[in-house]
Amino acid sequence: MKDGEGRQYSQTEFIIRSGLAGGFAGGLAKTAVAPLDRVKILLQTHNAEFIRFAGSWRGAVQALQYIVQTQGFRGLYQGHTLTLARAIPHAAVGYTVYDKVSKWLSPTPEYQTSARRLTAGAITGMSALPLTYPFELIRVRMAVETAQSSSTRPTPWSAIRGIMSEGRSGGRITALMPFLHFYRGFTVSLLGTVPYRGGIFLVWETLNAQTRARLSPATLQANQTRIHLVIGAIAGTTSQVVTYPLEVIRRTQQASGKGTPDRMIGFRETVRSIWVADGWRGFFTGLGIGLFKQVPTHAISLTAWQLAKKALNI
Repeated sequence: MKDGEGRQYSQTEFIIRSGLAGGFAGGLAKTAVAPLDRVKILLQTHNAEFIRFAGSWRGAVQALQYIVQTQGFRGLYQGHTLTLARAIPHAAVGYTVYDKVSKWLSPTPEYQTSARRLTAGAITGMSALPLTYPFELIRVRMAVETAQSSSTRPTPWSAIRGIMSEGRSGGRITALMPFLHFYRGFTVSLLGTVPYRGGIFLVWETLNAQTRARLSPATLQANQTRIHLVIGAIAGTTSQVVTYPLEVIRRTQQASGKGTPDRMIGFRETVRSIWVADGWRGFFTGLGIGLFKQVPTHAISLTAWQLAKKALNI
């Protein structure tokens, strides 16, 4: 492989550099939007203490204020350590896989098609999910804890103990393979990540290609960061809207063990419970703050990824 200045470097060095760039981008983006992410999770899981804030931008701001009042500033970042434990390796693996797969599918610009871009993004989404999903579940469990639901501040260990004690009637498979407790909601997450990640990179690559075709090299060079921020925001917003119902189902399944610790809640039962409670609108609960979060998340992540790759000569 060649770096940005034409120097040769090994596959191992490429993977290390690409992983560092991706991990940096993922960690930076998640830290920037962590407070919004916690509010979104509380709304998506129909938390009784926060459901009154759903349905408006003002409600989202009030929810942030309420967290600070009841749990202090640290409450905005509850579970954030687990977020980083998941986000950094997930982004490192994901962006590295994307770099490799996209080059394999489209070695030259003439090979680039929408189908190849979508496929590369989908493979990226699936690559790190099995490894990092348990961190996601633990983080969600910590995020849904509130001052009223628990008298003590949640810790990763308390969340792990709670998860391991759930689903006792889940059947012989769960009894034989206890680690499956940490994959509650994994199937719907996998179903959602294919169109979600695929859509992000499809929009990202397509708009970047169109921008390169329409603007002069000098204009691109002068405005590259701003262009990447805008395209990243558009890519994240588009995929978020299309796949949001699956995300609500996933979050609800992940949090369901708090209410039904004796058994695992399946996909159909989760869908039915959301529909009975709120109708079709229930599948879009928290979408407003979700978009408010996703716009900066992907704008920051994709732009930071490009800047880090440039700094590391990838």
